[in-house]
Amino acid sequence: MDLNYIETFHEVAKTGSYTKTGEVLGYAQSSVTTHIKKLEDHYGVKLFERVGQRMRLTTSGEELLHYTKQVTDLLDEAKMRLSEETSVRGTIRIGTVESLAAYFITPYIKSLKTRHPDLIIQLEAGLCPNLKQGTVEANFDVAILLDRYINHPSLTTIPIREEELVVIAPPGHALAEEEVDLEALGKETLILTEQGCSYRTLLEDLLREEGVEIGPVISFTSLEAIKQCVADGLGIALLPRITIEQELKDQKLISLPFHHEKLTLWTQLVYQKKKWITPPIKELLSLITEEAG
Repeated sequence: MDLNYIETFHEVAKTGSYTKTGEVLGYAQSSVTTHIKKLEDHYGVKLFERVGQRMRLTTSGEELLHYTKQVTDLLDEAKMRLSEETSVRGTIRIGTVESLAAYFITPYIKSLKTRHPDLIIQLEAGLCPNLKQGTVEANFDVAILLDRYINHPSLTTIPIREEELVVIAPPGHALAEEEVDLEALGKETLILTEQGCSYRTLLEDLLREEGVEIGPVISFTSLEAIKQCVADGLGIALLPRITIEQELKDQKLISLPFHHEKLTLWTQLVYQKKKWITPPIKELLSLITEEAG
């Protein structure tokens, strides 16, 4: 079987579109259609069904995807094992959250890329639950997460460091003068990240456990938008200190005197327990654990 068919199959499963797949892989749409038809004829099943404007995997398609991912992973492993370690090539797929992508991981990516210019590094940002599941499903070689400590039967977890979470407000805020409790936070307008973000989930769980009713909420997917809204006096927010250090230094924002023992997250690396650790992944793990640990 032509391995290009499998590559096309994976891309259609990812994009949900024959047209986008053709654009990504450099094929005409008719070629994409032919590749999928060849696979369907070979296995005697329907692999995709149209739902609205998207192509969605059938049950048979999902089952085939599970096996073909193992095939491509083994091929990548063979290629990596047979290549010279002094000239690392191939692709490393990394999942991480926006805050770590912007304020933590880039020096390590730069160092790895400088040492191995032929290495292709795919960095994808997302929410921790999706990144964790994506690692379980082998969509990522490694995920670098900011979350409560992850204990998953299919994953190896390497804690890097505990990250401080800070409640921020504009300068001169009324809560800046004395210790702030959860009840006081609940009365404020909270400017939060999107649903599923680890530090939003942590704060909401904590307020709920303590029986504090959550007041008005404004949600953004962008950290920069959250910081700007706080600076403009629209509310307060809970963010990792690494994301607001410059604003605190410039006195555009202040940190409120709020502390709670349960308000703890970890920067941590996770990867599949059964996965062979390729040389570039091993090198990335070493860079992060040795320099950041």
